[in-house]
Amino acid sequence: MKGISLRGNSQTREASALQTGRMTAAKRRVQIIDVVLRLVDEYGVQGTTTARIAAAVGVTEPTLYKYFDNRRDMLLAALDVVFDRAEDVVRSCQEDDAVECLRNIGRYHTQATKARRLGFVNPLFEFTVAPPEVGLRDRVRERSLVIIDALATMVQRAKNQGGIRQDVDAKRVAWRIMGFYWFEDVSTLMDLPEIVVEGISAEMFDDMLDDIVVAELREEGHSPIAP
Repeated sequence: MKGISLRGNSQTREASALQTGRMTAAKRRVQIIDVVLRLVDEYGVQGTTTARIAAAVGVTEPTLYKYFDNRRDMLLAALDVVFDRAEDVVRSCQEDDAVECLRNIGRYHTQATKARRLGFVNPLFEFTVAPPEVGLRDRVRERSLVIIDALATMVQRAKNQGGIRQDVDAKRVAWRIMGFYWFEDVSTLMDLPEIVVEGISAEMFDDMLDDIVVAELREEGHSPIAP
């Protein structure tokens, strides 16, 4: 009975909040972060001012500081969301075969880039090139290295399974994969769709896999990534 009562009170509070236009603190933080990402995409980091953020959220500037310590804190929270999405792409593979995982995440990135589904690309580069005084570069570096470590772990797992040559350096391969991501991302920012559409980037990824996959698997067609 007590559980039912609490659930009812929670629903009543949520309905009341919706009616009065109020949000929980957690939902307001999410809303602010979403707005920051949209503004960074449109105006860059420098143009994402607290005045613009407040106006887009529909609150006063002082209200923003109920949820974040300062503007840098808002930008860092948005940056973390971008890297969380990028990490999700790397960690999303459910295949037991690590070589298949590497191939699938490459294919996913290519297909998502082609369909323009990767909504974090432009904000990611805006955060990366933000002036040093904004204070974002250390976090960009830190989060990028987390992705590198995740990729290197996957490559090492493929080596342990016998799918990748034992002389291959897992960390170097991880950086090559990251370079492939950047290549496709930059082609999108430069409005060069032929890089992806004509299979140029996919061919580069294919060549990289051919270079590290053991010969027997390569001959069996284990490697190529579809354009």
